[in-house]
Amino acid sequence: RRRSFSLSLSLSPARSRMGVVSEGDDVLARWSDGLLYLGNVKRVSPMQRSSFTEQQLKYKYQNISVGIEEVCCVCDAPPLKEPLVNCLKCRHGYHPQCHTPPIEPEADSTSWICRQCVFAVATKRGGALKRGRFARLMQLMKLRLPYQLSSLDWDPQHLTNQQQCYCYCAGPGEWNLKMLQCGSCGQWFHEACTQCLTKPLLYGDRFYQFQCSVCTNGPETIQRLPMSWVDLAHLVLYHLSLCCKRKYFDFDHEILSFANENWESLLLGSLSDTPRQDRCHNLLNALNSHKDRFVSGKEIKKKKCLFGLQVRAPPPLSSDTDVIILKLHQVSFPIGKARERIC
Repeated sequence: RRRSFSLSLSLSPARSRMGVVSEGDDVLARWSDGLLYLGNVKRVSPMQRSSFTEQQLKYKYQNISVGIEEVCCVCDAPPLKEPLVNCLKCRHGYHPQCHTPPIEPEADSTSWICRQCVFAVATKRGGALKRGRFARLMQLMKLRLPYQLSSLDWDPQHLTNQQQCYCYCAGPGEWNLKMLQCGSCGQWFHEACTQCLTKPLLYGDRFYQFQCSVCTNGPETIQRLPMSWVDLAHLVLYHLSLCCKRKYFDFDHEILSFANENWESLLLGSLSDTPRQDRCHNLLNALNSHKDRFVSGKEIKKKKCLFGLQVRAPPPLSSDTDVIILKLHQVSFPIGKARERIC
């Protein structure tokens, strides 16, 4: 399936002067999932030094190949006392101190790989590489962020920042779409850039206690937080609503079916040992007994086996004090008689 949308890409002054990017060129863009995609430049604005690309999400680019530049690709300055160190894969040149982390004195262009190329190869859906050379290089790169975390302007809930700068890769992101928040520094990290996950994330799944490599000064740490049946029902409905772009889902054929098919991947802790025949009753009871979160089809004069979210938002953590209450007044749904139990 092919989707397209616009994205603004910043260009360095040197590249703008050199005319490296022009309309019709193929370029790489990092999207909100932390991965790089190939796009085509539709328009270039010299005043803003930015290009707008039509993303072609069908094509993922792994190997970058462009010509060698005579200036540092970070600061646009020529070589100083020592020559620039060129990346083995992309051939971009760097002053040792301009790269994050700084390039070791013994590095040479026959083997050294820059941060951008390491992340381009190592990032994967479901979690970055855990073994091999690029996994080891990525772990070293992740000990330092390529930006100042203190310079970001966050919203009051610390969910988004104005700069749209997240993760180790400094790319854009959406906190509710497969991202983990570090419990120490508060920054959000893409699933694709983390190396600690054993199972892929669901949309809106924040039931993890996570610490990034910057805060641990080493490998990331992660621990699954306990979930209730209400949390599970909420998480499944939220994930399905984003994947299917619908509000209501059939209990037996969609909600229960999804939970059973992904039971092991959900990492449910104490709920994991629940026999298959008991899951139906527990999930259904959670959906029927929490009107503050769920709405059934019967209440809106549809089939009683349908369920949806009162507010399409991720399930709250116990530390959240305002997620459910703060938004209920914003959306009004007709509430009828008490839900009947579906057998």
